[in-house]
Amino acid sequence: MMPLDTIYLTRHGHRLNWTIDFRTGTYRAQFPTPTGNPADPALTSHGVRQSHELAAHVSGSQFHPKPFRVYSSPFYRCLQTIQPTVEELKRIHESGEEHGSQDGSGVIDQHAQFDVRLENGLAEWFGATDFFDHPSHPTAEEMSTHFPTLLPAAAVDRKPLLIPSRRGETINQLHNRVATALEGIIADVDAEIRAIEETQPSEQRTSKSILISAHAAPLIAMGRVLTGRMPDDSSEEDFNVSTAGLSTFKRRGVAGGESDQTGSSEAPLAEGTTLVRSSGSVPQWRRRGVGGGWDCVGNGDCSFLSGGAERGWHFDGEENFQSGPMGPSSEAATTATTKL
Repeated sequence: MMPLDTIYLTRHGHRLNWTIDFRTGTYRAQFPTPTGNPADPALTSHGVRQSHELAAHVSGSQFHPKPFRVYSSPFYRCLQTIQPTVEELKRIHESGEEHGSQDGSGVIDQHAQFDVRLENGLAEWFGATDFFDHPSHPTAEEMSTHFPTLLPAAAVDRKPLLIPSRRGETINQLHNRVATALEGIIADVDAEIRAIEETQPSEQRTSKSILISAHAAPLIAMGRVLTGRMPDDSSEEDFNVSTAGLSTFKRRGVAGGESDQTGSSEAPLAEGTTLVRSSGSVPQWRRRGVGGGWDCVGNGDCSFLSGGAERGWHFDGEENFQSGPMGPSSEAATTATTKL
C-alpha cells in the first residue's frame, strides 16, 4: 500500500485589510467584503496575480506528485487563491490532456478529486477573548454561491472535523486544534487510498498528495504539528508563510520519538470549540508529528512568484483581548490592523 506521502501548504495571496477595536471587539473592513464578514476580505489585484502564478506552477508538467485531494480554510481569500489551480487541474483531468514527464511523473492520478473540502479546523486564528465573539466562519453553502466550480453540492454536504471557538484561542490551543484537524484529514485520505488500492495491482499505485490553503498562523502551526517540532519560543521564524508561497512535507512513516506534550493546566482546545466529526482527542504530536511524522523538504517556496516572497509573518506573543470595554486604556490599543 502507498498511503498519502506528500502534503503541500499554501497561504492565501495578498489580501485587503480589516481593523478591530480592541476595547469593544468591533471589526471593520477596509472595503466591502464579498460575504459581508469584515474579517473575510477578498484578494487584491496583486493577490489574484499570485493565485494565477501558483496555478501555473502546480499544474505544470514538472510538478509532482500532483494533488490528489484539496482542502481549504472556509474563508474567501483562501478559496480565491486556489481557484485557478483547482480549475486548471480539473480541466486537465477531465479533458485527458495529460502532459507529465516520460516516466509518468507530473500526471494527475486517475482517482483524483478536485471538489474542495472545507475544513474549519484549519481556519484563521483569532486571539482569546472573554467579552466578545470573533466573526463567524463562512458556511459551505454560502461559499458555494461564490465558488460553484470548487464547491458543488456534494462538496457542500461534507462536514468539517471541528469548528474553532468564536472566543478565540491561545497559541498552544491553536496548535492543538490544527493537530486535531490534520490527524483527521490524514486518516480520512489514507482510508480513501487504501480502498482504491485494494482494487489495483501494485504497478498502478501512485504517489499521493494533498493541497491545503490556509492562513499564516495556522500554517506555521501546521508545519510544527507535521514535523513534531515545537520551538521553546513560539515567535521563532521556523516556517516561511509568505503570500501564495508553497511548502512541501514528505511523510516519514514512523514516529519521531516520544511525546513531550506540555503539562499545562490550560484546556487543550479552547472552550466553545465544536467537535463535528472529530473525537476531540488531541493527538500527541510534539516530537513525533501527526500521521507518523513529516519532513519539510520545501519551506515557503516563492520562486514561481514574480514578486518573490512577500508579507512574511511570525508569532509575536499571544493576541489576547481580555481587557473588555471597562478595562484600563493602557491595556489595549484603540484599533489595530490584523497581522494575518
